[in-house]
Amino acid sequence: MMVAPTLDISEARKQLNSLDERLKDERVIYITRHNKKAFAVVDVDYLSAVIETIEILNDPEALRMLQQSIKEIRAGRLHDHDDVEKELG
Repeated sequence: MMVAPTLDISEARKQLNSLDERLKDERVIYITRHNKKAFAVVDVDYLSAVIETIEILNDPEALRMLQQSIKEIRAGRLHDHDDVEKELG
């Protein structure tokens, strides 16, 4: 796991218009005040993925389905998208 970069709040204010570009590569930037993390600026796509993952892990049925899918993949029981599409018509 990469360590997220930090940026002093004064510098963050100056760079506000370009933070979105930095987030494409860094995904999370901690903003500090008096050398302590005060809050984070997070890439919206990354945040959405994290929230979706948390929701799956908190939903027992979704988690069971995910675990079953992983077992199926490890057992080599895969279905090619094109084959499924043909089968379904």
